[in-house]
Amino acid sequence: MKSSLRRLAALLLLLACLLALAAPAFAYKNASDWAAPYLKEADLLGLLPASLKNADMKGNITRGEMCAIATSAYQELTGNTPNPNRTDYFTDTSDSVICAAYEIGIVKGYDDGTFLPDQFLTRQEFFVIMSNLNRCIGMPLHLTTDYLASFPDRGDVSYWAENAAQEMVGLKIVTGTVNSKKQTVLAPKENATRQEAIVMFLRCYKNADEYMNTTWLTAEDVAKLTQKAKAEATSTGAANLVQYALSFVGKSYVYGATGPNSFDCSGFTQYVYKHFGYSINRIADDQASNGVAVSYANLQPGDLICFSHTYSSGDYITHVGIYIGDGKIVHAANSKRGVTVDSITSGYYYSHYACARRILKS
Repeated sequence: MKSSLRRLAALLLLLACLLALAAPAFAYKNASDWAAPYLKEADLLGLLPASLKNADMKGNITRGEMCAIATSAYQELTGNTPNPNRTDYFTDTSDSVICAAYEIGIVKGYDDGTFLPDQFLTRQEFFVIMSNLNRCIGMPLHLTTDYLASFPDRGDVSYWAENAAQEMVGLKIVTGTVNSKKQTVLAPKENATRQEAIVMFLRCYKNADEYMNTTWLTAEDVAKLTQKAKAEATSTGAANLVQYALSFVGKSYVYGATGPNSFDCSGFTQYVYKHFGYSINRIADDQASNGVAVSYANLQPGDLICFSHTYSSGDYITHVGIYIGDGKIVHAANSKRGVTVDSITSGYYYSHYACARRILKS
């Protein structure tokens, strides 16, 4: 009898474990049938923050909730964990996720210094956040026609949301909503529900993920960057170093790797400088003591660029790259993107810029 009870208990425990594994990780309420599969997919992709667990999916999404989703997407797309340098940007919130999204360039506050995290998000504000995410990962804005022409309410789109709305419709991320007159409209000033926002954002994420996993720097792109660097370089040595560094674009990022087929950030910079006879330290924070300090305003191709707080809130250098001119660096970015080129005049790397060191001798 005791043996039978033990077997029964074991079977019940196994059944409970199987049910737990089969249950969705993301618990939500009141979702429409058309939205449920997309909500589950967004959860599996790691895009849904804990703040949305048990949330009413037909309820309107808030600015703070959308900010958390966009920041999760940014982290998944780039491999960079956003950690804000400050949390005092707004008078009504010090939320670290919101402050990180502000530093990256995904969101903005209001002129009076507030962010209003609990305020419902309008559809056009939502368009802008999605468009901002595309800019932050380096996707170019490409508008070739008036994508809003077919919408009867296109005139309701505010001037500050015009390009974002055009982009979202052009990319087929936003297809419109049906009004009481059976017209397909943008409804830019209406609030977006949580399920509507998540479904549209999932489209945006997939489009961005495809872009991030495409070799978007062609040989022609690299050649153009090399020519710009030569024009801006103050010496043949600097131009040659930049050209050599750019020859590794597309190589993979592997933590601890020092080349020549894969690198981490400081392994890449050390390898490139070593090829030209310059010995620098192995670790990013230690490389910040090599060479001589140079100001942001006086950057030259070949300079070592140092960043902080890219994966840690500690007050030290966490990432490095090589300045190639035209406001750009070549660097071993992360495991998703490998060796690539990014801007330091806006977006993520601008907000995490720490200092620059001149390694090359005059």
